[in-house]
Amino acid sequence: MGGGFYSFDRAKARSTSYRTQSREEIFRNRGLDPLMNIKGKIRESCDSEEHPKSYPIIIGLDVTGSMGRVPENLIKSAFPEIMKIVMEKGVEHAQICFLGIGDHYSDDAPIQVGQFETSDELTEKWLKAIYIEGGGGGNNGESYQLAWYFAAFHTKIDSFEKRGIKGTLITIGDEPCHNAVQGEVLRDLFGEGEGEMLTSDLLKEAQKKWDVYHINVNDYSSDHYESPRKWRGLMGDDKLLLSESMESKEIGGILSSVIVSSYKKNTGAAIASNGGGIQHQL
Repeated sequence: MGGGFYSFDRAKARSTSYRTQSREEIFRNRGLDPLMNIKGKIRESCDSEEHPKSYPIIIGLDVTGSMGRVPENLIKSAFPEIMKIVMEKGVEHAQICFLGIGDHYSDDAPIQVGQFETSDELTEKWLKAIYIEGGGGGNNGESYQLAWYFAAFHTKIDSFEKRGIKGTLITIGDEPCHNAVQGEVLRDLFGEGEGEMLTSDLLKEAQKKWDVYHINVNDYSSDHYESPRKWRGLMGDDKLLLSESMESKEIGGILSSVIVSSYKKNTGAAIASNGGGIQHQL
């Protein structure tokens, strides 16, 4: 996937038109969209004539409880602005994959996975396809590690396999991450899984080919004041971003900053590790 090009003007015009619509009118799925069921599937970010140096970006959105405001703000305002900044800052051939993330203990659709896309229309298509379940189990956690399992075992990315360049993976949520995911859950959601996997091990697996970040949102509407401490223990300060609001300006600013800095770091690291030999590819 990933054909076409991103037009800020087209995307901005559509985002403006969405502002008169409710969340339910925009996000119309009332269950897992079959096209976003990742069981037994692989998502690919591949080079092409249009995009000879594809760069994969995964954005995982918590869709439990009040967190549905984030995808709503992205589509109504923030995402075209994010892409404008990203392109202006030199991130070439970005291919975006949107995820919906819930709670594997309680939700019907704890992981929803779009395709990697470049064009504004197709990127938006997958964002709108997310089912805003609004669930969560009230159990002091959500299943953000499912994004890491997907990234580690259900992606094929030419940036890493051909050029040694890691992609960027960002999850956004307001709760801690559950400590583990059971084998039967992995089999049900992904089609394989022999036993329980610890969240810390899944993070390490994802980090082999992805630069992994988490944005912890605290708008003071929940009781999860311990969430940043737990995330720091899991990821470290350099991979954890803190947001005081779910509003588009703040989330958009953090996302664009992370994508740009991650891209520059990863492409620069690839140059250094190859003695400058692939600089012509960047």
